[in-house]
Amino acid sequence: MLSKIILVISFVLLLLCSAFYFITDSSYQDSFEARFYYFIGNYTQAYKYAKKAYAENSYNKMAFTVLVQSKIAKEYVDYIETGNRYFEKIDKISSKKEYKNDDKARIKLMCEIMLGDYKKLSSTKLTNKDLIDGAKKLNDKFEQLYKELFG
Repeated sequence: MLSKIILVISFVLLLLCSAFYFITDSSYQDSFEARFYYFIGNYTQAYKYAKKAYAENSYNKMAFTVLVQSKIAKEYVDYIETGNRYFEKIDKISSKKEYKNDDKARIKLMCEIMLGDYKKLSSTKLTNKDLIDGAKKLNDKFEQLYKELFG
């Protein structure tokens, strides 16, 4: 009976010590902050805090996971933002009365860049599904535009 009580007390003390360590260690504090920013969709801040936490403690698995995931998410966000900027430029070009060969070449280049960059994107099970879907829809639009104009 006494051994069971000692075992339970030892287990509780171990949990308390672990909790104290995670609360007071600056690397894990940065990891928790990075995780918070990742879940609210601020991938740049998440990457910044995760990088800081991982540099401080390379055994911090949470920091490494958030670092990798926020880097992937940032690539998706950059792809979507670039695609939207390119579509704005294409809209300006298409609103002209006359198309020049330079305009066609510009549109073709934008489409090829976006189609090539989409192939470079990689995701994991933790990657935000909205980002994956947004990038896929954008890629489909560029693919369709490329087929209509140059295919």
